[in-house]
Amino acid sequence: MGSMLMMLGLCVLLLCPFPVAFSEQCHPHDKKVLLQFKKELNNPYFLASWNPKEDCCTWYCVECDDTTNRIYKLFLVSSFPDTNLSGQIPPSVGDLPYLEDLTFHKLPNLVGPIQPTIAKLTKLKYLIITNTGISGPVPDFLAQLKNLELIKLSFNSLSGTIPTSLSQLPNLSSLQLDRNKLTGPIPASFGSFKKPGPDLILSHNQLSGPIPSSLGNLDPERIDFSRNKLEGDASVLFGSKKTTQILDLSRNKFSFDLSHLTFPKKSLIWLDLNHNKIYGSIPAALTKVENLQHFNVSYNPQLSGQIPQGGELQRFDQYAYFHTKLCGSPLPPCTK
Repeated sequence: MGSMLMMLGLCVLLLCPFPVAFSEQCHPHDKKVLLQFKKELNNPYFLASWNPKEDCCTWYCVECDDTTNRIYKLFLVSSFPDTNLSGQIPPSVGDLPYLEDLTFHKLPNLVGPIQPTIAKLTKLKYLIITNTGISGPVPDFLAQLKNLELIKLSFNSLSGTIPTSLSQLPNLSSLQLDRNKLTGPIPASFGSFKKPGPDLILSHNQLSGPIPSSLGNLDPERIDFSRNKLEGDASVLFGSKKTTQILDLSRNKFSFDLSHLTFPKKSLIWLDLNHNKIYGSIPAALTKVENLQHFNVSYNPQLSGQIPQGGELQRFDQYAYFHTKLCGSPLPPCTK
């Protein structure tokens, strides 16, 4: 019996001479790609934890799926503005086939265009590139990534027009392109987004032209077109049957009659129309909005008449109505 146990023990040792080597969770292909990724960034100290002798699933900025053991999340986020990570997005990022979440945040020395090899990441759901120095266009190839739910490319130096092809993304719930240098119109194709449509955060750019009438087909929770050069009639974005929560059209060149528009009674919490060319009067329908927390129609010189009494309209101070021809509380009383 003793000899049999000894032989069994010997077999275990022969089969598993280095048991520690089998404890690594990280897939060898993914580890090789990540080391190449680090090399393409000139081995920054920011990624010092990426030690080839250790399990890559334990590395900083990386997460592995517990079932597949593949890298599904890569998030390079710096809390320090002077991080030494610099250069372009490494092409090798496209060789992580199980990647679902890709984030670059607060990396001001990350420059160049959005890497074309990202088009290979067919499982990608979340693409976040924010507060970086990247430039060039919003790439048309993003429309190929049919699993995308979030595109957030805010606080960069992107330029050019918004690709019309983005409307082909069936699962997109939020498109955030704010604080760039984008020009041209809002694509009319955006009206064909699957309803209710994604949140559209396009503020702080140089977009121009009218609002496509097709956007009236959508009903996202949030629309922010503020601080652009948009013009014309934006009334298609309003309506009592919509469920919009935030609608910000401020600091543009919109010109339309506000008088007869209707609003979501229960959902609307933020309505900002300041610094436009909106005319007419404030409709009584706004007094029926139950949870309005922010309201501003200032700097619309042709907006006139008495502010309707009731609802939330009197709780906002005079600066919400400043530089208009409106009267009545909270402004001075109307005169005949």
